[in-house]
Parts: sequence; structure tokens; C-alpha cells
Amino acid sequence: MSLERIEITPFAVIVGDILQERRTGHLTIIQTPLRKVLHWSQGELVLITSVTPEDSLGDFLVRRGALAADRALQIAGGDPTSAVARFHEGGGLDLSARQTLLREWISAQFIPLFSLDEGTSAFTDDTALEPEKRVFLQSTAALILEGIRSITNGLVLRRSLGDLKREIAPAREPRVDVESIPLSDAERRIADALHDAQSIESFLRQFHTESVTAAKVVIAMLSLGIFAVVDYAARAAPETSVDDMQRDLELLAAIGSNDQRSLRAVAMSRQLASLDHYQILDVPRAAARAQILTGAEQARKRYDPTTYPPIVRDSIMAISRRIDEALGILKDPVRRQAYDKLLQQRAARGADELQKRVTQRAIAEQNFTRAKELSIAGDYYGAIVLLKQAVDFAPDHAEAWYLLGACQERNPKWRREAAESFQRSLSIDPNKTDALISLGDLYRGEGLTSRAQSCYEDALKIAPDNQQAKSRLDAIRKK
Repeated sequence: MSLERIEITPFAVIVGDILQERRTGHLTIIQTPLRKVLHWSQGELVLITSVTPEDSLGDFLVRRGALAADRALQIAGGDPTSAVARFHEGGGLDLSARQTLLREWISAQFIPLFSLDEGTSAFTDDTALEPEKRVFLQSTAALILEGIRSITNGLVLRRSLGDLKREIAPAREPRVDVESIPLSDAERRIADALHDAQSIESFLRQFHTESVTAAKVVIAMLSLGIFAVVDYAARAAPETSVDDMQRDLELLAAIGSNDQRSLRAVAMSRQLASLDHYQILDVPRAAARAQILTGAEQARKRYDPTTYPPIVRDSIMAISRRIDEALGILKDPVRRQAYDKLLQQRAARGADELQKRVTQRAIAEQNFTRAKELSIAGDYYGAIVLLKQAVDFAPDHAEAWYLLGACQERNPKWRREAAESFQRSLSIDPNKTDALISLGDLYRGEGLTSRAQSCYEDALKIAPDNQQAKSRLDAIRKK
């Protein structure tokens, strides 16, 4: 267990650490008479329970006019961590409406905590709640941003900023993609203004007419891991290992100074991470499609593996892969438009990070495609390995989450993980009937008939002619 005083470590800093470290467990917040328990799974907020009756799910639903008082009592009774499951079992509303209400309920409890100026927090590492007990938020990061925006207490803002002499810089490997959070135009302009390392104090001076907004942006970016405090000890460490340098020296020596073409190719391969697709093909940003095709053809001829000595074959193959990747994106108008937008939005953050995002998304798609093939062939474990990386690189990929659940449910020991994967798919696409039916089948297999029935009924609300949902629902009713 880790204890913190909120006067010393503000709530925004506490939850930022949980998100960035992807912790699983529960965070207890105490400020008499307030006592809330926030449940987390891999850095995502999944439930909040409270000793205050007005914070209960049943009370919230009655105030919203979504539930009658007598039905609210059924939800309120018993284990507070089971309130969400009882709400889903009760039916009455379609899945999308229930999820919206649950997210609003969590938001109403979570956001005020960012303004606490005193109290105690205690985080306990623990097993995650069962999927059926969770609220699947669309974005914990977006909720944290909203909470920081809500802070009006100047003392809390000042404490959350911490030491103004600390230097901050864009994080090399941010936990959260800045494009995935709903920043306003003013907030995005402030966030994009940080190019190189500088003190918080000097950064905030640039926005003297927007000082409060700028302070909140800095707090949010640090909490979400988009900005990082500069660690000069870590920065001083060489980025290239001694072994890598030794191998490069040996390679250059083996090539010899007379083969300038091979030397240039090796140098090119070492620069790939810092080059965008246009630079790879040596064409201007405004190049027409024909120019792009010509540039790719010329690049392929220039780096034809058969025209280089075997010793530089690995370097040439790396260049060839980048040429193919660049052509695949730039010749497709839709993918090119998205890529151009990325270049424009992230130019100030460096080509390394941009290339990493594009590469990760491409890897996620490749993994998903390959995982489908493996699942058809019956290699579910291999598919799961690929899909876990896919959803890590592309957490908004509803189809990947669904396929992951479909593979996990093949093993009885992984049914809990399968249920969570189906829920994640539904949190992204509430109208995905396949995920609803699969989730219902899991519940039915565990003997949770009412939950299964609710899933099948929700599927029929979305697709009234769905025969799978109809047959399963008929089977339940006949019993």
C-alpha cells in the first residue's frame, strides 16, 4: 500500500501516476466525511464506490429520471461493487443508454476530486474487478483532462504544477496520444508550443494572458505523460550502445572507402527513423500521384539488393521495407490525407515520434490481419499474442478487441479476460451485435442467465432480425 497526503501530492498527480504506470488495484480517498474507493485496471478507471448514499448508482439514476425509486433500491442493495452488474441485469434500457448513464455517473463522482486541497489517499495493488462489474469509459485520459479543467482553487493549481524550476519536454514515449484527447484549440496551441526542454516557469511566461489555461495544460500533459520532467542523468546516457558502435565500425571497415555507394546506403539506413515518407521517396510534399509512383520506382532501382554486396544486405532490406511502406500510404488518397495531417500536427514533436505512431498503427493492422488467419487455422494462442500487441498499439480497434475475446473464450481459464475484451469492444462500438451475443454466451455458460438474456435482448434492439440472438433468447425462455 502507498499512502499520500493530498496537500503534498495533489489528486491530479496521484491519478496521473496510476495511469502512466498502468497500475491495477484500488485507490481510497478520505477527507471526512468523504470516503471513496476508485477501482483501476491497467491504468484505466473502471468503478467508483462511496459511503455517501447520494453517490450511489441507484440515487443517480433516480435523479436522472432513468429508473423508478423501487427499482433503484434493488440496485443499491448488497455489494456496492456489484451495482453495475445489477443495473445491466435489470434491462429496461438499451446498452448504449446504460453505458452513457454509467459514464456520467463516474464522471460526476470523479471530477470533483481534482479540487481537493487536503485529505489522504491510499493505493493498494489488487486483482482487477470482474468485467461485468466495471464501467467501460471511452477514455480515462479525457476524464482526467476534464477534472483538471474543473480546478478553480489557485492553491491546488499551484501544488499540482510542483517545482516551477523543473525542466519539462515532450515525452519520447508518451503513455497517451495527444490526438486522442479532446483539447480545445487554445489548449492544443499551448501544448504544441513545447518543442525543447525548458523550465515550467519559463514556459508559462509565454502565455501571460492565458496563465490559468496554460497552467492546466501543463498539469494535464504531465499527468497524462505527454510532457515529461527532464532527467539529465538519463539524457546523458549514450543513445547508441558501445556494441552497436563497434558493429558499425566493423561494417564500414569491411565495406572499404572505395565503395562509396554502399557507404551511403548504410548511412541512409541509419537515418530511416528520422525521415518521413516523402523524404524516403525523394519527392515534394505536394507531389502528384504519378510523381510518387515514379519516385518509388527510382528508389527501388537505387536500392536494388542484387546490386549491393552481401555485407550491406540488411541495410538495403531495411530501406526497401520503408520504400514499400511509404508508397503504400502516399499512393492511397485517404491514407495520404491522414498522414499529411499527422505531419502537420506533429511536426514540432519530431519525426521519431511520428514514425513510431504510424509504425505502431501499421503493426496493429498487420497483427489483426494475421491473427484472423491464425484463428481460422485454430492457432488461438498465436492469435492472442498478436492481438494483445494490436490493441496495445491501437486501443480503439473494436474488431481487434472482439477477435481477442473470441480467441480467449476458447480456453475456460481465460473466460474472464474474454468477457473484458468483449466489453472493451462494446465500449468502442456499442452496436456491435457479435460482441453482445458472444458476451451473452459467456454469461450463459457461467450460469448467469439474466445477464445473458440482457445481452441477447440488446442485440435484438440493434438488429431485430438477428437469428442467433433470437434462437438463444428462445432457448432461455423455454427453460
